[in-house]
Amino acid sequence: MKYRKRSDGSLVTKSQLIAENSSTSLPKTWTADTLEFLGVDPILASPKPEVGEYEAAVGDGAVQNDAGNWVEAWKVQPMFTEYTNDEGVVVTVEEQIAAHEAQKAAKRRATMACTPRQARLALASQGLYEAVQTSVAAVSDQARIEWEYATMIERTSPVITEMQGSLGMTDEQLDGLFDLAVTL
Repeated sequence: MKYRKRSDGSLVTKSQLIAENSSTSLPKTWTADTLEFLGVDPILASPKPEVGEYEAAVGDGAVQNDAGNWVEAWKVQPMFTEYTNDEGVVVTVEEQIAAHEAQKAAKRRATMACTPRQARLALASQGLYEAVQTSVAAVSDQARIEWEYATMIERTSPVITEMQGSLGMTDEQLDGLFDLAVTL
C-alpha cells in the first residue's frame, strides 16, 4: 500500500515511512492516529482503465475522490515510443511492435503440440498428407523415426521446422495447421 504525504503530495510506501521515522516506535497495525502522526493519507486501490492493443495503463499519482479518499490515479499511454539505442540507431514504434508480435508468436508456438493422429488428420483435411509422407521418406533417419514413433508432435521440433521448409509452408500456415489439429 502507498501513502500520500500531506506536506508535499509525494507518494511513499510503508517501508519508506518506517525508514524516515526510524527513531520512532510505530505500532504494528497503523490506525488513524498513526496516519495523523505521520501526516499521511492511505492511497486506496482503484481499477486500471481499459487499454488498447499497444497501450499500457501506468500509475499517475493519486487523486481525491468524491468521498474525500485518496485513490490511485491512472493514465493510458502508448506501449512503445520511438527511441535511439546505445549505438545511435533509431528504433521505430513499428519495429518494436514487430518484435513484440514475434515474441508473442514464439511463446505461443512453444506451447503448440498435438498427437500424431491429430497431425495426420489435419494434414489429410488440408490435402497435405501424401506430400508430408513423401517428404518424410526423403529426409533423415531421425526425422523418419520421429514422425513414425513420436507420441506428441511439438510445433517447435526441429523435424517440424525441417518439414515446414520442404513443404514451403509459412509460419502462419503451420500455426493454422496445429490450431486445426488440436480440434480434431
